[in-house]
Amino acid sequence: MATDPFRLKGVKFAAAQCMASNEQVVCVDGCSNFLYFGTTHGNIVRLELQEHGDTEVRDVMQLPTKSAITQLLAASAVECLIVVSASKIFYVDINSLQVLSAGTSSNVICIALNTNPVTEDPFALHIAIATSNRMILVCEKSERNSFVRQRITTDDNVIAICYSKNCICYATQSEYFVYNINGNVTLSLFPYDIASTTPLIVNIDTEEFLVSGMQGLAIFATSAGVSSRPPLFWGADRIVSTVYHSPYIFALNSSSLIVFKCNEASEVHRMSVVEGSIVSNVTGRVVLCVKNQIFLIEEISWFDRAEALLTQSCIDDALKLAEESVLSASYDEAEILRLNRLKQKAALIYFRDEQFEKCSDMATSAEIDPRELIFHYGHLEFPLVPFQVSDFNIAAVGDVDTTSERHLDFLQKYLLRVRNLHWTRAYKRDLDTALVCLLSRNDGFLEEKSLSDLSCSLHDCKEWMRARNCLRFYVSVAFECDNTQDAFETCRELSDVRRFDADLHQLCLRNFNRIMDVKILLGSLEFLLRFDAASTVRALESLPIQVDPREIVKYLEPYRDELIFYLQRMRQLQIAELDTKLAILYIEEISRLLPNEEDDNIQKIKQYRTSLRHLFFESHYIEKEKVAEKMKASPAFAVETILLKGKDRASEECLETLLNDYREFDAAELYCFYMNAHNKRLFRILLKSYLKIVTTQPEFKSRIVNMLQSMNEPGDELEIIAEFPDDWPLQMLSSFASKALSAYDYRLHCDKLRTAALSVALRHLTSELREGASTKINIDDHTRCAACGNPIGNEEVAVYPHSNTLVHRSCTNCSHLCPETDTAG
Repeated sequence: MATDPFRLKGVKFAAAQCMASNEQVVCVDGCSNFLYFGTTHGNIVRLELQEHGDTEVRDVMQLPTKSAITQLLAASAVECLIVVSASKIFYVDINSLQVLSAGTSSNVICIALNTNPVTEDPFALHIAIATSNRMILVCEKSERNSFVRQRITTDDNVIAICYSKNCICYATQSEYFVYNINGNVTLSLFPYDIASTTPLIVNIDTEEFLVSGMQGLAIFATSAGVSSRPPLFWGADRIVSTVYHSPYIFALNSSSLIVFKCNEASEVHRMSVVEGSIVSNVTGRVVLCVKNQIFLIEEISWFDRAEALLTQSCIDDALKLAEESVLSASYDEAEILRLNRLKQKAALIYFRDEQFEKCSDMATSAEIDPRELIFHYGHLEFPLVPFQVSDFNIAAVGDVDTTSERHLDFLQKYLLRVRNLHWTRAYKRDLDTALVCLLSRNDGFLEEKSLSDLSCSLHDCKEWMRARNCLRFYVSVAFECDNTQDAFETCRELSDVRRFDADLHQLCLRNFNRIMDVKILLGSLEFLLRFDAASTVRALESLPIQVDPREIVKYLEPYRDELIFYLQRMRQLQIAELDTKLAILYIEEISRLLPNEEDDNIQKIKQYRTSLRHLFFESHYIEKEKVAEKMKASPAFAVETILLKGKDRASEECLETLLNDYREFDAAELYCFYMNAHNKRLFRILLKSYLKIVTTQPEFKSRIVNMLQSMNEPGDELEIIAEFPDDWPLQMLSSFASKALSAYDYRLHCDKLRTAALSVALRHLTSELREGASTKINIDDHTRCAACGNPIGNEEVAVYPHSNTLVHRSCTNCSHLCPETDTAG
């Protein structure tokens, strides 16, 4: 299965070309891309491994013994093969397969190369040779010569041997030993039964070995004896061959190949292998021989296994395997990147299977480029920058229909989730563009401030939404991006095609306070006023920029009510042109409404008249001639004409005319209210008139009371109170009396303060004069006037008291300041 950690890869070669039908492979080794194996017929075959295609048979040679080759070791340092056949050693050229030399004795049982030699010559081989005369020969072979360094006598013939640095581990027919070359010391490890256990020794590390023991155990041993490491249990079946390739131990029995994790002493995999003969480590490749077949045992990376699990939709298992593998690799950076790639693929599979919540979590955790998911929404044709998806994207997702609301809602929520994360910053513009396009499918607008730091491509979004009749939504996006100009221009475009509605109008008015350009404002007024003039004019009050109101008035001309409202708001600016225009508008509206005196019209006329009269007094720059000319044509404005004329004179005659000729009491009160400060008698005239009228018209009492309450500091309170009839109840005058008393007390207090201040000033001046009078002044022939510089002589003199400066009295007429100190005195 693809999820297994190991697999067998057959080495395909023309077996018939180099082997007989009954011939079997019994040993194997190699170097570089070449594989050498020995057969039961004494043949040595050299194969060249190919990356792709069949392995080529390069050479075949048969040893003179024509007997089974029991051992074959490749010594690339000296470019030869060391071969044991028929108890003899042969040295064979590694390239030509020609026999270089052969041992003279025929008593060799087995050999071992030192895997960790201690030598100054890198091209020298250290070999341990076990012979049938109960001896181990420790030899050294170089290109020039070879010799025996040490002879080790054993109690029995050695049938298995391994050599590492200065230690040799070997097995006899019944027991395992270790021999220390430097100390010439042999230690017994433990006995075993050859009937049930095949003696096997594997070099694990420098001077550390693994040997097969009884009861299915494999024991670790060192030069000091049996190791404290826990043994490995590889089962009751007899192990026929074993090899170590870090970090795994491969054990071959009659029915299977078992792989153990060496450091953990745990089985990680078992595969079925029938009639396997040998397993060997050939320069980092683990090779398995089965009769006349050769296989390479390849470790399947955790990533490939996890990907295989993903293809079977076993996502949880795949991620568990990946995370455990990364943990065992101590979080190597390259492995972490591979784990992240796996998570990204898992996120896409979740997407394919419509497990959207898991997809969102996994995609966020793995920091997958959100455009990998957006890619599958091609039918929406988002206006994004061209993007090349990952090589695994299409294979993982396939052809999926994303037109459903569930798919669209998922993408919308996912983009909202990741758009402001730090790892999406590089493509945030594309994400926001896709997001606002998705949001536009819903009715309404983009909620204000719902997308912080929005940075979509406005032009592309606008064209996309235009094609889908979503420009209403685009307006809210433009406002959110602070592009008020484009927002209002789009609204004008919608207004021109009659697709501008009340919601859009309100949206525009809510954003009036964001307009910072007069051109944008004026360019938008026309269609906004056309839709709803009243609310538009009221929104003008919130403008943050200075706009010449005369420019706005041009757009308000067709809307008289709104124009009047706006001009009323602008009265505080005291602009002659606007105040004059407002007055004329009042006059025109009153003239228009007079012929049709319905209740509503009467109320409006009254309102306009009152506003017009107040305007006359409150506006300092109104063009009176224009206004007077406008009123001249109608007798309905006789009172207003009198008020306008009497504005500058505080005329008692004007007040008398209003009271006696027109009996316009409201106008008379208004005139007094504004002009009394200029002529205090106006109030008394009005009051006397009212007091005469009230005898026949009692309802005027309320007018008098109200008028008294509105008066501030008339100055003659006692005289006013004395003029009231004796039969008026005191409570009617209480408010005015209280105010008058307060004013009287205040004036009295001011008089006292003024008197006290004058008294202090007088005492101070008297004191200064006395001090000056007591000052002694000496005048002689040399004393000169400080002002003109001439001698004082017999002329009348004056002295400045603070500085005692002398001047001619006549010189003080020029200035009252002391000529020396430049101060008064």
